[in-house]
Amino acid sequence: MTKPFDSLYAELEKVLKQGAKIRQGPERYLHGIVQIRERIGKVRAHGLRLMRNEAAEITYFRDVWPAFHAKYLLYIWLYDLELHRGAAPADDWSAILREQENRVLTFFQSNGKFWRYYQAGGLDEQFTRSYTRGRLFEPLAMVLDLEGATLASYRAAWCLAMHAYSEWLREERALLSTGSASAADLGYSWAATDADLAEFLFGIQAVGAVEYQGQPADISRLQKWARLALGKTVANIYDRSRVLRNRKKEKLAFFKKAAGALQKKWDQAEGKFD
Repeated sequence: MTKPFDSLYAELEKVLKQGAKIRQGPERYLHGIVQIRERIGKVRAHGLRLMRNEAAEITYFRDVWPAFHAKYLLYIWLYDLELHRGAAPADDWSAILREQENRVLTFFQSNGKFWRYYQAGGLDEQFTRSYTRGRLFEPLAMVLDLEGATLASYRAAWCLAMHAYSEWLREERALLSTGSASAADLGYSWAATDADLAEFLFGIQAVGAVEYQGQPADISRLQKWARLALGKTVANIYDRSRVLRNRKKEKLAFFKKAAGALQKKWDQAEGKFD
């Protein structure tokens, strides 16, 4: 990616990673959408100023525009999917993934030829604005910003986003497959309440006690971790979080109970008795 877009994209990646450390679930992707939209505005301003010839125009619409807009599409889809995950029973997650996997498959069945040529670095002419203006029988050409986008850049963004989405779904499917034969099959289970598990997960997330690929795990990752380690997840965990925060008496009931029980155990080990 050419300057100054490479530094803008690197900055965006850094901001998104930082956001993932302090936000979880839909809030993480909603924050990301706002950040991406802000950078897209800057990209457009730079792009219009730098497209002085056809070669620069092709480079911008083939390499720069799709990269930023693909990230935007991806975060919209992940935001919607996390909302769906939070509202659905845990047992429905496999079916939800399958529905999305079929969506990706259908997309590439229709756009596979374009995707292959794009990956090979072809289709230069299609990335010019003059090509888009000449598509008389393409309704989308009438609604695109003809100064700031092309049909090919739009299609390329969708392909890049779908490819990234398929990778995300593949990772989720692998985690689901691993978890299906882990804790429950080995006899492990969570003996406390769902509310206790939710408080426990939010607590270890708050202190960054569990990491995923070197970064503090967000709640969606901790839900997967709980399924693997404990054979249990919390349905509607984000709603449960709001309930926990709004408790009138003891908001940290589980941790208070655990701390009291542990202190008693240590006291007894030291010969201290009530």
